[in-house]
Amino acid sequence: MTRARRAPADAPPRPLTDLACACATARQAARVLTQLYDQRLRGTGMEAPQFALLVTLSNEGPCSQATLGRRYALDKTTVSRNLKVLERNGWIRSLVPSDKRERRFALTPGGRRQLAAARPAWKAAQAHVRSALGAEQWDGMFRTLAAVTAAAQRLLGAAPGTRVSPR
Repeated sequence: MTRARRAPADAPPRPLTDLACACATARQAARVLTQLYDQRLRGTGMEAPQFALLVTLSNEGPCSQATLGRRYALDKTTVSRNLKVLERNGWIRSLVPSDKRERRFALTPGGRRQLAAARPAWKAAQAHVRSALGAEQWDGMFRTLAAVTAAAQRLLGAAPGTRVSPR
């Protein structure tokens, strides 16, 4: 039996599979971008999804798990897992409302400090990607992703088999 040989660490990365599927291609791009941001954030003790949640709590104030999930189109399990990490690190705290039906989460002073400490790493990741793309492709990426997201949301709200025309 022969074993597959590993490429040396300094070998150029193998090209990703060219997928003729919008979903698979978007997920592939998201995974690679997340890996890049995680790499830049590594020294901060958090990953890109946790950084995004802290930014939201900083900008919007206390939010429920459901609200955070809707903001990022994330399932309950993913939001819950990231909130537990943030809470365990003391960067957020849980607020129990009087009716006790839905907990809200708020940034702690330690979370504000951690977010401030992580911003330079996040900005470096942003600058790295922007530099690699160039200004025109950078701006186009946001327009395209917003259009894809809006189209998918419209389709999710449409009856099955209904064709949705672009706005």
